[in-house]
Amino acid sequence: MPTGVCSSSMALACAARAFRPGLDMSFRFASLRPPPLAALRPYLVFILLWPIAGLLIAGASWLFLLSSFTRDRVAAERQVLATTLKIAQDGATQTRANLGMIDQVLTIIRVQWQALDGVVKLEQFGKMADPTGAPLRISLFDSDARLLMTNANGVWSAGDLARVAQLPFFTSQQLRAADDMFIGMPLANDTRSGYTVRFSRKLLDGDGEFAGVAVVTIDPEHLIAEYDDSRLGDHGFLAAVGSDGTVRAFKLGEAFRRIQLLPPPLQRALTSSSGSAFIRGTEFGDGVGRYVGWQAVEGVPLMVLAGADQDHALAVVREREIASRQTAVGATIALLIFVLVGMGLSGRLALQRYRLTVAQDAYRKATEASTEGFFITAPVYGTDGTVVDYVTVDCNEQGAALSRHTREELIGRRVSTLTGTIPVEPAIALLGQAMAQGSAEGDIESTVRGRQTCVRIKVRRSGDVLAVTLRDVTLERAHLSNLERKNFEDALTGLPNRAWVGKCLPDGVTRAMAGNRLLAVLFIDLDGFKAVNDTFGHAAGDELLQIVARRLKVAVRPGDHVARLGGDEFIVILENLNGTGEAAQVAGRVLQAFHAGVAIGAGTASVGASIGISMCPGDAHDVDTLLRHADIAMYEVKTRGKNGYQFFDPAFYGAMRQRKQRERELQAAIAGNQFVMHYQVRVSAATQRVASLEALVRWNHPTAGMLYPDEFIPLAEETGMIVPLGELVVDTVCAQIAAWTRDGCAAVPVSINVSSRQFNERDMHALFLQSLERHGIPADRVEIELTESTMIRDPVRTSEHLQAMHALGIRLLVDDFGTGYSSLSMLQQLDFDLLKVDKSFTRRLGGDGQGEVLFTAIITMAHALGMKVVAEGVERPEQAALLAQLQCDELQGYYIASPLDAVGVQGEIRRRQAA
Repeated sequence: MPTGVCSSSMALACAARAFRPGLDMSFRFASLRPPPLAALRPYLVFILLWPIAGLLIAGASWLFLLSSFTRDRVAAERQVLATTLKIAQDGATQTRANLGMIDQVLTIIRVQWQALDGVVKLEQFGKMADPTGAPLRISLFDSDARLLMTNANGVWSAGDLARVAQLPFFTSQQLRAADDMFIGMPLANDTRSGYTVRFSRKLLDGDGEFAGVAVVTIDPEHLIAEYDDSRLGDHGFLAAVGSDGTVRAFKLGEAFRRIQLLPPPLQRALTSSSGSAFIRGTEFGDGVGRYVGWQAVEGVPLMVLAGADQDHALAVVREREIASRQTAVGATIALLIFVLVGMGLSGRLALQRYRLTVAQDAYRKATEASTEGFFITAPVYGTDGTVVDYVTVDCNEQGAALSRHTREELIGRRVSTLTGTIPVEPAIALLGQAMAQGSAEGDIESTVRGRQTCVRIKVRRSGDVLAVTLRDVTLERAHLSNLERKNFEDALTGLPNRAWVGKCLPDGVTRAMAGNRLLAVLFIDLDGFKAVNDTFGHAAGDELLQIVARRLKVAVRPGDHVARLGGDEFIVILENLNGTGEAAQVAGRVLQAFHAGVAIGAGTASVGASIGISMCPGDAHDVDTLLRHADIAMYEVKTRGKNGYQFFDPAFYGAMRQRKQRERELQAAIAGNQFVMHYQVRVSAATQRVASLEALVRWNHPTAGMLYPDEFIPLAEETGMIVPLGELVVDTVCAQIAAWTRDGCAAVPVSINVSSRQFNERDMHALFLQSLERHGIPADRVEIELTESTMIRDPVRTSEHLQAMHALGIRLLVDDFGTGYSSLSMLQQLDFDLLKVDKSFTRRLGGDGQGEVLFTAIITMAHALGMKVVAEGVERPEQAALLAQLQCDELQGYYIASPLDAVGVQGEIRRRQAA
């Protein structure tokens, strides 16, 4: 055997050539003496680096972990403080709305009392309810504290009725000069469980003198929102506090029943109108610390408080800390073991390196450079000269370990007699292939003790012997398989993902086309998922998606594929269908799976499914078109009310394309000014003379002819094109008013409708000011009609802009009054000039009597606030006569006059002036 050292690439060949048939089979390396200490000295520094590095890593890791605990706790506390402040702000908004409703009822009662000389019919308010839906309990007392009438006798005890003159709600209204609503303290009710709060306003006679008190009594807890223990915890609270520091209403957690006195730190903090703070448990007296947020109720001496108990708020953070500490302790122990093992292995490695330096043969050099199992085998020939078996000439320790034998057991043994992790027959086949072809390679799988293993074998012939290398590739193959699974699997639900659909659906389409079979794609979008996310949080949304995935897999047939595209969108692929009916059956089962609510940790979620179905080859022959058509069919379900399934309909697709075409046409119409204005008169109910005109826009479509607002205004609102269209209308009307003025026509104001989106996305004050100056017309020739919804979105901004336009001299009208929400205080604050009552109220006139009651209340209220009333939708003469009797100021509708162009409306004005 040569004494020189072979190169690493030739080591196996050198080792194989060293063993020829006929060589001594008992060849062994000579035993080496233990190395001297001096030989190991170069490796001592490397060995000592292990404990030093382990100590540094452990220390840095613990410092980072402890600092992350602090950051997580601070972040959690900031989040819960923000949450309690948001709950308090929402509660303050709701409480303000509830108080505004009560004040509005009391104001209407007072106005009717004063206008009708003390005649009030409480049955008119029978349908009015408190925030929980229960009928309002209303009582009226005269100036001598006698109960005149009530719709809830049980709310007053005999003791209360005997001393009404001394009760705060009566004395405060009797003695105070201020004319506002008085909010009483929470009182224990003798006839009902719990507490009640009384809201009162003084009644005035025709001379404006004190004539009594109107009282609305409700349960205090109805003033504030429902208690959410999922966010505030069992020991949290939700309360409304008066300016005197007394709790007026409360909804509390399970273990904290009532706050009698606010802690001093909290009382001091409440000097600000809004904020949040942490209050220690010793301040509350029950040992529970709480994160408290507060928000003052605008215009009312009340403040809403929301408190979340500390243990509930920090539960998740503390659990993470405990788990992280346990993990860190385990990791530290593992690091210590790793250091000790590393030191031991380093010492062993030093010993092995020393021995390797004194080993001179190629075989030891080959095993030094490789971590694979290595065998040298020689063929065993039969009497006829053919190879009948193979014998192990030598091997390294790694090879012995892979075969589950010792090196001593393997040397000299025939391969056919070995048992272990490597099956014998496939191994002998590879050896035979290498003998015949010079080399062979293959993977051999086996199962040992229930564990699947895979060994990669490479065989190379060198002369009459074979050099065999073995490598365990079980983990490598498992890693590749896991990577492939992750690439095609949705991490949240475990379903196949969009990448899987893109890879496998084309194969399904190919099979369907080749086999003349039907394939269906069900595009599923969850209905109500966003509400669950917004209400319960993203964690609940993730839990819901996991449950939905399981239900979908149960609902489909065996062999069908369910995949998640992302968000709340899922795909079901159905192959080998006999007809569309089978796809419909699967879609029906999917819908049935959502009929019952979905129980999640945060509560019960109510969701449905909108399913679009496209068929191959009927609807599409390629994947992209198939998915697009399924998506379009799903969108059709959404537009028709959701929670259903729909096959792809080319007609609906055409309608969608037509809508897009109409959008483009409308955009071109605005750019090219294809619109004309018509005008409808508004007359005085008493004289029938023209009081004003309403401008109505029409679209003179190039091919479809004249289009009315209902055919394009909703599209303009939805797409945002209402803003430039509104600017065009304002400029056109102002130009027409200027033309009428130059022609000497009657000076009649013209009202222009302004939508909510226009008002909130455009500075209307600047727009009208520019148009008035551009065309040189006075501001009193223009009126603006706004719906009630416009005033609710941003009351402060609305008030500023309307006051600015009112200051110019432009009159303000509330359009479609009664169909939205507007408080009396808002109407009075914004100083509107006219209320246009919606035509739905006009249609009720002469019916069940409720129409007259509603109009009487509206007219009385409007006149008391200094506003005129216009009745819209007057279509019959009896309606006009009845409205005149009810003292309605102005009328508008087809009975009065139809909309006319600029020339026709001037003729209508002259006709009525001459009459």
